[in-house]
Amino acid sequence: MKLSHIIGKSVYAGSKRRGTCQGVGVSLKNGAVKYLLCSAAGGRTDFCVNVSAIEELDDEIYLSRLRPSFPKNAAIVSAGLPVYTGEGTFLGNVTDLEMQDFIALRVETDKNERLPFSSVAACTDAILLRKKQPYPIGQRIPAPILSEIFQKNEPLVNRATLREAIKKGALIKLTLSLAPFEY
Repeated sequence: MKLSHIIGKSVYAGSKRRGTCQGVGVSLKNGAVKYLLCSAAGGRTDFCVNVSAIEELDDEIYLSRLRPSFPKNAAIVSAGLPVYTGEGTFLGNVTDLEMQDFIALRVETDKNERLPFSSVAACTDAILLRKKQPYPIGQRIPAPILSEIFQKNEPLVNRATLREAIKKGALIKLTLSLAPFEY
């Protein structure tokens, strides 16, 4: 499902039309879509509804209850937000947000960029992406290499495992055993 499939749909509570969906509120911690941002008259956001209230999502959005709530700990994502890298490079404006089971996966821009939502560091008037890690910190270490090189059973690459690999002269072996990463 995509954000463009939700934006512009009429929102109903019972049989009464309450407004139109304008965007979503997404948790930056886990990428979960928490809120629908709705407008009664068009233009600005008038009320927000928790996603758990969605009863049916077809040509219109039907809510089981209308209990407006203020989005807490959520980034407001809508079409047209500018996207910047951590270094300040402009990557385009948001055209869509790819979701699966109301979990944000990728941000799509008008310059044909598809960026993982996990790389979003902040979102207010613009989306700011995290700087890319120059080292594979956070990647899983394959089991054969883990048992060969390290005495600790730490399955993720962190600074301590990198220091230990350097000390044992096995940094290249560790790095080549990991999945490809960008720098």
